[in-house]
Amino acid sequence: MTGSFWWREKIFKDFGHSYKVELVFEEKGLQEIQIFKNPSWGYFFVLDGIVQFTEKDEFIYHETITYLPISLLPTPPEEVVIVGGGDGGVLRELQKIPTIKKIIQFEIDTLVFDLCQKYFFKISGDYNDPKVNLVIKDGYLGLKESPSEGFDLVIVDCTDPVGPAKTLYTVEFYQEALKVLKPYGVFIQQASLPIYFPHIIKEAYPKISQVFPYVKIVRCYVPCYGEEIAFFLATKEPKDWLNPKQLLSGKYYHPGLNPYYFSLPQTWLELLK
Repeated sequence: MTGSFWWREKIFKDFGHSYKVELVFEEKGLQEIQIFKNPSWGYFFVLDGIVQFTEKDEFIYHETITYLPISLLPTPPEEVVIVGGGDGGVLRELQKIPTIKKIIQFEIDTLVFDLCQKYFFKISGDYNDPKVNLVIKDGYLGLKESPSEGFDLVIVDCTDPVGPAKTLYTVEFYQEALKVLKPYGVFIQQASLPIYFPHIIKEAYPKISQVFPYVKIVRCYVPCYGEEIAFFLATKEPKDWLNPKQLLSGKYYHPGLNPYYFSLPQTWLELLK
């Protein structure tokens, strides 16, 4: 590690978040990767200058992107596909669900995966589980080669639509996701921070709405992001969004949170017009 210094996450040219850190790892490959250590947040992971998760509060994001879609299923899930999620946090939460028989994960960046296994192994699921198949492949191509109506859940734990993740916010990608989803299944994808990056929802929402009959925007406050993060949640059939069918509880999630997740501020609603 290096000595301590102040590092700034640049949100805009005149705004950012500052952390007093020690540099643990840095390398530029498919994506620019940095791992820092901070006394308050623990180890945290940065891609292309943007904080992806911290040891302190990653469970909020990972439980939301996993438990919320599961809560809307009519029966407990058995087959799940993850796109991205190289830190292993989504896998960890899925492995707590005893009914799941098969998990396929498409991850494009082997360096991200290897580093997370080295530095963040405490938050990762178990990749030695025989039910888990990790495939190093672009998520769009992975879904394209997957069978129709094969999955209860499609969980897209990706970065914002820059670099390798651009293909994951296209009409073509959403068409493949719709294809592999069972009739009652649920699709979820992170959709960035609307207060800082409103163009992501404005550009992607019309595309996913062209493909899925039912699309909802979900909100969740994650402290290290400094604001609420959005998710796209989409299905082939209507759901009782506010009243979970599968009753799960975690460190953060519980069934009573569903009404909060779907209650959007007017500023977000304006982005959907």
